[in-house]
Amino acid sequence: MDTGILESIGLTRNESIVYLTLIKRGMSKTGEILKDSHLNSGKIYEILESLKLKGLVSESIINNVKHFSAAPPKEIIEYIKAKKEALKDEERVIQQALPDLENLRNSSLAELRAVTYLGLRGIKTAADEALSSMKSNEEILAMGVTQMKNSKFNEFWRSWAQKRVNKKIIAKHIFSEKSHYFEAFKKMKYTQARILTLVTPSAVDVFGKNKVLIFNYNEPASCILIYDKNVATSFTNFFYSLWKIAKA
Repeated sequence: MDTGILESIGLTRNESIVYLTLIKRGMSKTGEILKDSHLNSGKIYEILESLKLKGLVSESIINNVKHFSAAPPKEIIEYIKAKKEALKDEERVIQQALPDLENLRNSSLAELRAVTYLGLRGIKTAADEALSSMKSNEEILAMGVTQMKNSKFNEFWRSWAQKRVNKKIIAKHIFSEKSHYFEAFKKMKYTQARILTLVTPSAVDVFGKNKVLIFNYNEPASCILIYDKNVATSFTNFFYSLWKIAKA
């Protein structure tokens, strides 16, 4: 049996190897486990102790020698259930601590002017953060929007737009070319889209009055979230100068 199945539920590779070894051998001494598993002898007791704490291995002493046995496979389900309960407890603790953590982060952001996020996951985080503090009377102004990037980013923005629509935030997009991507956004609620085939900046989004996101979709993808009212005002003015000459 492949150790990957056990690793997928949270066991380490070595824990998976030892558990499967014990399943095959039955009750065994450490020397026998090491012989079959080919693991480092210095780690075996640590691994066995970890499996005991997870309820997947039991220990017996026979003639003053420790022997170990694998728990029945159904105990793996009990281990998973225990992990779920532990995660619920951890979530409750974090939920209670979130206000204090947010206050600490916001106090540090007051001094920060820009934060860089990496990868698609980072871009998601930046977009969600910029949107979270926006009010229904504010706008998102996006320029340099193009379909010509990895489709995973286009799929993300189509999906993410629903969060904006749910908050009734109006977005104005200046696309660099006519495309299916452009047509999809034109059909969205609280959305206006125009095309400007002249040279436009790298993808830039202005969120409200004090946040600007600058995107790089080439690998490694990244996003800079700038917290600055003056920068936001400058990009807003630039956006509307382009908006006037863009075509609907």
